[in-house]
Amino acid sequence: MSRSARTTPVNPAPWHSDPGTEIVTDEPAETGEIPPTTAASAHPTTLSAVLTAVITGLLIGSVATVMHANIWYLNESVWLPWGLLFSGALVWFASVWCGTATRRVWAAAVPGLLTYVLSWAFAYLKNGSALVVTSWEAPIGMVGYAWFAVIFVAVMAAVIVTGRYISRLRQQARG
Repeated sequence: MSRSARTTPVNPAPWHSDPGTEIVTDEPAETGEIPPTTAASAHPTTLSAVLTAVITGLLIGSVATVMHANIWYLNESVWLPWGLLFSGALVWFASVWCGTATRRVWAAAVPGLLTYVLSWAFAYLKNGSALVVTSWEAPIGMVGYAWFAVIFVAVMAAVIVTGRYISRLRQQARG
């Protein structure tokens, strides 16, 4: 019997095949190698993508909105909004991860959009909010306004990066 004609019973998981199904393989049974299944390269479902994007958006939006207002004051007139930079990077990384993990460009935008909605709610649904301060008179208020711009830039950058990644995957799949 030749190597390519040899059949090996393979059942990688109960949901992949029937227990009696045999898969033709060109590897000997002694190696223990399981041929790649389509589940490893399967496209995530839309429900999975929605849940991933919404949960990521709520978690990252809450954490980033709380962290954005951290400011390092060097003296009375010089300050560094490190929390703004950290939070913007967090939103960008989470959005890119969400889009590339689900292989959907819209999923890269959802965490940032939810962050924007949460930030807006924290800033304007209650008068005198201490979580997102928007005022031009103090550094904390300027950072509050800047936070909305940083969210926008992070989301746009994440959508662009995710779109390029997905188009590269599609080109590789074609040939």
